[in-house]
Amino acid sequence: MRLFKTILLLLTTALLASSCLNDNDSSSTNYNDAAISAFSIGTLKRTVHTTTKAGADSTYITTVTGSNYNFEIDQTTHRIFNTDSLPLGTNVSRVLTTITAYNNGTILLKDMESDTLRYYQSSDSIDFTKPRKFHVYSYDGSGNTEYTVSVNVHQENPDAFVWTLVGNNWTPEDNGTVDLAQGIRRILGKSTTEWYALSDAGRMMVLREGSSQWEEDLLDEDASLLPTEDISLVSYPAKLSDKTDYVLMAGSRDAALYPQETTARVWCKTVDYGKMAEPGRWVYIERPANANYQLPRMENLCMVKYDDGVLAFGKPYTNIYQSRDNGITWKVNRTYQMPQGFDSDKTTGIEVKVDDNNCIWLYCAGSGQVWRGVLNKLK
Repeated sequence: MRLFKTILLLLTTALLASSCLNDNDSSSTNYNDAAISAFSIGTLKRTVHTTTKAGADSTYITTVTGSNYNFEIDQTTHRIFNTDSLPLGTNVSRVLTTITAYNNGTILLKDMESDTLRYYQSSDSIDFTKPRKFHVYSYDGSGNTEYTVSVNVHQENPDAFVWTLVGNNWTPEDNGTVDLAQGIRRILGKSTTEWYALSDAGRMMVLREGSSQWEEDLLDEDASLLPTEDISLVSYPAKLSDKTDYVLMAGSRDAALYPQETTARVWCKTVDYGKMAEPGRWVYIERPANANYQLPRMENLCMVKYDDGVLAFGKPYTNIYQSRDNGITWKVNRTYQMPQGFDSDKTTGIEVKVDDNNCIWLYCAGSGQVWRGVLNKLK
């Protein structure tokens, strides 16, 4: 009797297990699913506009690897799109695609100008200059889902810098007479924890956070190499260190004493404001007189930190110089040009600032012009 009960229990357990397996098997294969599970595009052609050394417009054809651009599939709204747009000039009128549907569902493409549907084939090139409609039918024919597919392309050059004139009546603020500490000739600017100034004796001065007394700052070269006019100072966080600023200063020495100088004097300082940090010192960025890519002597020099470098503006206002190595070399970058319509004849001075939206503001004394510029990819 005991043996009979044991055999009956084993058979019952086997039947229950078989039933569970059958239930799981049927629920994991839902043949009425009508959904796209994967979408990608192939290699595309792109027309690139450029300028020759002679200044003439030119174009050339290159390719874009479509598989490098991921497409999002929103199963709630039934939209498929690439969040990272393809480069400007990419031709999406003939696109090869790879589309996968759940459970071997059937995919059809709706005509651009009518309601006609045709079977999708991966060998067919598709015009994506406008969003396209795809219909997916489930394997058993009971389900049907419509998807809208968009292949996004940049409509403007992300590396283009664009100026917009936003005003014509700006005048510098009159702050009246600024009270300076005894012996201080001019305040130059500040980093996170320090203010900098030039003394009446031509010395570099520093006012550290928590102190009320100006002190002579440390230099690695003679103070006679310090700029005394048209000075600009910019501070920004160092890339590789926390609680550390990189401070860049440039300007000119007295033209009456150094009439032969055609380049600016450039200094830098690393300021570590962490606990127990040692005071930094100013380092003179010395370049041979015949070295290439030096910052020229300019009146009303203004420097700002922007994108991946430092930009320098100044009279004669013909070029904007960029340094990508913290002030060692300076090059004219064709991306950054003075605005078309900039009134250099009436401009007696400029101020340049960068706001939190990555816009450069150019204020022009004399002409009153106010320009706002932005690099498209930083919008």
